[in-house]
Amino acid sequence: MKRLLALLMVLGLVAAACGNDDDSGGADAPPDDDTPTTTEPDDGGDAGDGAAGDGGGSAALDELNVAYFLEWPTANQVAQAEQTYDEALGLTVNWIPFASGGDMAQAMESGDIDISYSQGLTPFANFVNSGSDLLLVGVAVSYADADNCVANPDMGITAENAAETLAGQSIYTPLGNVTHFKLLKMLEHLGVDTSTVELIQSEGGPAAVAALDSGQVAMACAFGGAVNQMIANGGNLVMTGSEQEAIGIRVFDIISTTGTFAAEHPDVVTGFLQVTEDANAAYNDNRGPFIDTIAEAAGMDRESTIALLDAFSFPERDVQLSEDWLGGTVQQVMKDQMDFFVAQGEIPSALASYEPFVDTSFLEAVQGRTGGSAGGDEMALDELNVAYFLEWPTANQVAQAEQTYDEALGLTVNWIPFASGGDMAQAMESGDIDISYSQGLTPFANFVNSGSDLLLVGVAVSYADADNCVANPDMGITAENAAETLAGQSIYTPLGNVTHFKLLKMLEHLGVDTSTVELIQSEGGPAAVAALDSGQVAMACAFGGAVNQMIANGGNLVMTGSEQEAIGIRVFDIISTTGDFAQDHPSIVTGFLQVTEDANRAYNADRGPFIDTIAEAAGMDRESTIALLDAFSFPERDVQLSEDWLGGTVQQVMKDQMDFFVAQGEIPSALASYEPFVDTSFLEAVN
Repeated sequence: MKRLLALLMVLGLVAAACGNDDDSGGADAPPDDDTPTTTEPDDGGDAGDGAAGDGGGSAALDELNVAYFLEWPTANQVAQAEQTYDEALGLTVNWIPFASGGDMAQAMESGDIDISYSQGLTPFANFVNSGSDLLLVGVAVSYADADNCVANPDMGITAENAAETLAGQSIYTPLGNVTHFKLLKMLEHLGVDTSTVELIQSEGGPAAVAALDSGQVAMACAFGGAVNQMIANGGNLVMTGSEQEAIGIRVFDIISTTGTFAAEHPDVVTGFLQVTEDANAAYNDNRGPFIDTIAEAAGMDRESTIALLDAFSFPERDVQLSEDWLGGTVQQVMKDQMDFFVAQGEIPSALASYEPFVDTSFLEAVQGRTGGSAGGDEMALDELNVAYFLEWPTANQVAQAEQTYDEALGLTVNWIPFASGGDMAQAMESGDIDISYSQGLTPFANFVNSGSDLLLVGVAVSYADADNCVANPDMGITAENAAETLAGQSIYTPLGNVTHFKLLKMLEHLGVDTSTVELIQSEGGPAAVAALDSGQVAMACAFGGAVNQMIANGGNLVMTGSEQEAIGIRVFDIISTTGDFAQDHPSIVTGFLQVTEDANRAYNADRGPFIDTIAEAAGMDRESTIALLDAFSFPERDVQLSEDWLGGTVQQVMKDQMDFFVAQGEIPSALASYEPFVDTSFLEAVN
């Protein structure tokens, strides 16, 4: 006890001395973070007036409060010092130093901080794990050797003997951050019995140096200059950063905000990331001219700044968006860390996934070196080719007819009719079509299942009764007798689309032996009507006006749309493009969705004034148009982004359909997930 009291007295004196230096609280660098369960929220103290927490849209914002760390040199500090952020955003940007990533999270929760730069991933994950409305929007800095634990020089601790020499000892470390995670993973790897080790909460880098110098702890963990100082004072690393990476430990900081701020000020978030991207690119090209500016902004001397920067890397936009980072790895690292803390008894539980707390849409809108997302070669585009269906009336056809798309996008928009969703997919693959409106979900899923670079960006129309199969009026086919009356018969149907899927599901439900049924490839709606009229098929399947015509000619439905929905069949069409087109022309995709959204809202409010225009654009008479529109619905942006649609259900419907086709022997295999082929970032940017 005397030993611990003496140590705490030493640390108290160090902390008191550091606390008088400036308003940063003696911050040495990011990782000194408390867990959300053990740290009480502060009152925002030095975090300014919280100018950005009041919502009301970006136009109402006149100041931006950004959290950062002193003595933590980063490439973007050139833009910070030269007020490039202020100029680009048209705001006063207040840079407010913090002592820990946990403090940053609390200040964002309270509205005192709008954006945190170089927040530790672990405190971020800890806070979202506890219900915080935080959002990860970028990667700030990657560092391996800049965050580590240094052993007491008098104890001879090495990786080989750590299991014995660290047993029963005290270690001075931050808790609830990546340094803590690294320590626990390292101890586990080295075979140290952690139940015998006392962990003492760190008060920052200088306190860590003092703790190790006092001889009262076996090891002290910190980051940045404190690590270098402890090594200079005679301490040794038990494992290097590279050795820790080899056992699966990655160390990096992030750029974060709150979900509320991002929703209310998306252009500010994107603008902040754009300035950061430009600063990173300039630094990565030649850091020499920027060292002195960074050192001054970080509150460090030149030599110490270079020593830390040598251990840092600043990934640019395209690297951040890759699978190695925000394309999946960052989310998995959060999951691994939280699961590890659960196993260690540090937190009670982890979330099933941390995907919902990562939003790459803002970074995707940034202009990178490749000229991708934020404009790039979009100005070279003077025409847009859009695939659609005739005799398929939709709310957006008012904007099509009135050339609202052309005006909004500044392009000539060519609307090209197609006979099937499969043909649309092939045309997108060949580059003849840029966007497909109302493509069937099933052909889309079939093509991505086969390796196509297609991307689902929105829901066009939902319909249940507008897509169905009509039975031959002379055969008396009903749901009750279908197992007998359809055995050995021919059915005229599209193949590889939702109509095909519905047919197979319906036949399965009705007990029809599909091995005895011949499916004849449809050539479109009029051909389906002709096939049923000929008497040569027992049933014909189609959509739109063809279904109504076959019923008018005497045919009957074997199952209604509502009855099919009751057995789990959902029917809707999508808006799709290719991954390449979306990457090269993101503003075109978003602009197309914006015009569509405006048309849907106007139609949903009062469709009456638009019926004749839609009928003419669809190539139909008024009566037939109304009959189909009665069976259609056009979901708006917020509905599409909900869990019932693009928030998960659409992806699952694709999986269910493809798995069903595998079971039916129609395709050899399905993908494990169809999530990668749905990108909501364009729709999220719609007003």
